[in-house]
Amino acid sequence: MCTLTWQASQDGIDLFFNRDEARGRSRALPPKTYQLDQTQVLMPIDPDGMGTWIAANEFGVIVCLLNDYQHAQTVAPRLSRGQLVKALAVCTDLNDMANALPIDALRDFAPFLLLGFAVDGLSDKTDGSEVVPRAWRWNGQTLRCVDCQPPVVSSAIDIDTTTNTRTYYLRQMGGTVPTRQQLLAYHRSHLPERGSTSVCMHREDASTVSLTHVHIGADGITMYYYDGAPCLVETPQAAYLPLARNYDLKANTGTDGH
Repeated sequence: MCTLTWQASQDGIDLFFNRDEARGRSRALPPKTYQLDQTQVLMPIDPDGMGTWIAANEFGVIVCLLNDYQHAQTVAPRLSRGQLVKALAVCTDLNDMANALPIDALRDFAPFLLLGFAVDGLSDKTDGSEVVPRAWRWNGQTLRCVDCQPPVVSSAIDIDTTTNTRTYYLRQMGGTVPTRQQLLAYHRSHLPERGSTSVCMHREDASTVSLTHVHIGADGITMYYYDGAPCLVETPQAAYLPLARNYDLKANTGTDGH
């Protein structure tokens, strides 16, 4: 139960992630900077599993995870999927992330969709070309690479209707290349009406509990965090955390494994 979008422009990449959770789940800890294996990482924390659903590091790499509700689990998972995001949050690029995926240990995790984003050479970026993520789907049995276009949606209820509705209104709002402001409005919206298919989702048993906006530019990374339903005018940007870009990939050499 989440929605993920992104767009590239001349000044970098902007990524937006609505987190939807069951009512009664513990409130997440707002993002702050952590040091993992000598790498500076911005991320919120889920206190129930002590993992996260989104992380951005000093190398300009973003890791996102959405639950895959459509695949049944044959064995109860031993580890929180959020731990996988934390483990991959130290990667220096997307090839590093692909190599770091713990293929032999994935049965410890429930099904998921994992996306990785990386932006290099932004100081020379002048055409606003699309940023294409690397994405992997784990169905509890096999891991495969998949193609993803925004919006990426997960839902435990009627995934096809939910995806089609959110895709339609994204196209209506922003066309083929929505602006940063249009994406923010989209993630706070109740189109076509307040309910289970709106991007800011509201059901009796679950709702959107936060919106995370990550901006990566040539000079640094910033994570903005709306702690609460983003449709509410009073929901503030609870965090504004700049992190300097690290272009020296050797800085991550010699660390412990991922």
